[in-house]
Amino acid sequence: MMAPLGENVLHIQHNSIMSPLVWDLGHVGNFEEVWLLRELDGRPAHDLAYDEMYNPFDNPRWVRGDLPLLNRTDALEYINGVRGDVLEMLRGIDLDPGEPLLRDGFVFTMAIQHEAQHQETILQALDMREDLAPYALASPRRVPAGRSVDDSETMVIPGGPFLFGTNNSTEAYDNERPSHEVEVPTFAIDKYPVTNRRFAEFVDAGGYGRQEFWSDEGWDWRTGTEHEAPQGWTRQVGGGWLVRRFGHVVDLDPGEPVQHVSYHEAEAFARFSDARLPTEAEWEKSASWGPDAQEPRIYPWGSASPTPMHANVAQHGWGPAPIGRYSQGASAYGVEQLLGDVYEWTSSPFEGYPGFTSFPYPEYSEVFFGDSEYRVLRGASWATSTQVTRNTFRNWDYRIRRQIFSGIRLAWDEV
Repeated sequence: MMAPLGENVLHIQHNSIMSPLVWDLGHVGNFEEVWLLRELDGRPAHDLAYDEMYNPFDNPRWVRGDLPLLNRTDALEYINGVRGDVLEMLRGIDLDPGEPLLRDGFVFTMAIQHEAQHQETILQALDMREDLAPYALASPRRVPAGRSVDDSETMVIPGGPFLFGTNNSTEAYDNERPSHEVEVPTFAIDKYPVTNRRFAEFVDAGGYGRQEFWSDEGWDWRTGTEHEAPQGWTRQVGGGWLVRRFGHVVDLDPGEPVQHVSYHEAEAFARFSDARLPTEAEWEKSASWGPDAQEPRIYPWGSASPTPMHANVAQHGWGPAPIGRYSQGASAYGVEQLLGDVYEWTSSPFEGYPGFTSFPYPEYSEVFFGDSEYRVLRGASWATSTQVTRNTFRNWDYRIRRQIFSGIRLAWDEV
């Protein structure tokens, strides 16, 4: 991913809420050294200064550009050295079922998922570059053939109890566990993510200037930032919209899921639409269960690993795909594009499930619980690796953030 980028691009902090890209590179190496060499093999630290420099809690994003970071060559030498040692260690390792870190290769899966999440973060930062056309346009999207659909169609999900979360201890993060029974009333949910066409109606109706659609916190954010459209949108002369992606300005496709909206924008759009955002329990029931289901699905379509026919993930398309392209990825309830294209905001704060146990370190999830500024996002974006694409995965961010590849799916109470 970083090979085509110049040294200056790696060291520049493109936005204060994002790390310099070379920090992510060194951090991934340090994470793998800590967990795969030191925790498993008892090796001494390569350099304690790296532990300090690449600790995300001691160094929040807005200060990382001032750190004496390794340059590209040194960072690559460091991470490649770590991985060479890990490969050598793997020759004699025992995936001891009595050791939780090693059971079924948990710690190695954790390291792979960790890097995958940072790859997505790097793409978010690159999408915020201010210079025009810094890269050649990506190859055309590989998406299935389209079909004509109603972008405002909804599906009714019957109420009742279901198992929420998972007991998977090999791939799932601690915040996805344990599985527990919850009950939701009958509700309706968008069959597809909210499209640019639908969101443009909100913008064109003056939604960003109408306080009645916004929470008090959302209105304070809106008036403080003066945002008048999703990140990247630009009004064309004479009407219509353009969108800027990775420095290239193109026509906004009305059939694509809206992308780069904050929770506050999603919530305001929901009020404009006489709707609400789904809870994460409602989202997961729509994705994992179905009529007469006896157990949850790993993915909306079943247990088969994601392919380009199921979902727009793993950077296949370099942007959201128009709705109606992934009928093979529908859930048993008929809800489509739940995984891929954009993460979807829910109304749920980020909390641990009943019986939650932090593992293997509290800094991944537990330290974020209880902060009212966070909301959970569900699903996956076009940039999400298949390693972290699953129904139970929980993303979270501040309500004001929209650099993430985030979108909307609406819900309604059924009386």
